[in-house]
Amino acid sequence: MAMDPRKRQKKLQRKAQKRKQKVTTKKKVQSKGLQPAKYIEYPVFECLMAESIEEVGMGSVLIARETPYAEVAVSAFVVDSWCLGVKEAFFTVMRKTDYRSKLKPMLAKTHEEHGIRAVEPACARKFLQQAVAYAEALGFEPAEDYWRAEKLFGDTDAAQCETTFNFGREGRPFYVQGPNDDLKVVRHVIERLTEKVGEGNFDYLIEIDGERQASREELESLWDR
Repeated sequence: MAMDPRKRQKKLQRKAQKRKQKVTTKKKVQSKGLQPAKYIEYPVFECLMAESIEEVGMGSVLIARETPYAEVAVSAFVVDSWCLGVKEAFFTVMRKTDYRSKLKPMLAKTHEEHGIRAVEPACARKFLQQAVAYAEALGFEPAEDYWRAEKLFGDTDAAQCETTFNFGREGRPFYVQGPNDDLKVVRHVIERLTEKVGEGNFDYLIEIDGERQASREELESLWDR
């Protein structure tokens, strides 16, 4: 029996979280001082998008530029196209050998069930921009480092992409609780969706003790404690 797409998204979110945790504090500190604008003169090495984004509304987007110094400048994004938009974003510069032997295999493993494919940078940028716009209309801002990481696209024109991207699930916002979304986060998301699109006009998957989906009544009873 095929796994429910909602459950598959939760599984993918857990994998993405594990991948994020493998990024060391040292690497994060080093990356903060780097500026993508210094690398946009270099050619695009590759641009990738996870197939899972279309199938379960969750996946990664990555653009990498190769420097003449055996380095690769990378911007990577984790996107929830059903509701929250760009949930994670980072920019870094690494040795080309590390990119090939560590980061890319890690990305492939995260998306081993659905796979990843090469896309035109214009389409990757268009998708990211539209995902951010969709989420902002629902009241959610993109990840803190999104605007810096996105600059690696340089002068790539998103308007050159003719691909049509769909957001939401079956035309409605659909929030799937992430592995780090505690009750406070859940309440914020549900209340924001209620405010923006109205009660009954969105869906969600929120679990109690990881076993069964919580009803709205159960959630509100927990909030009132």
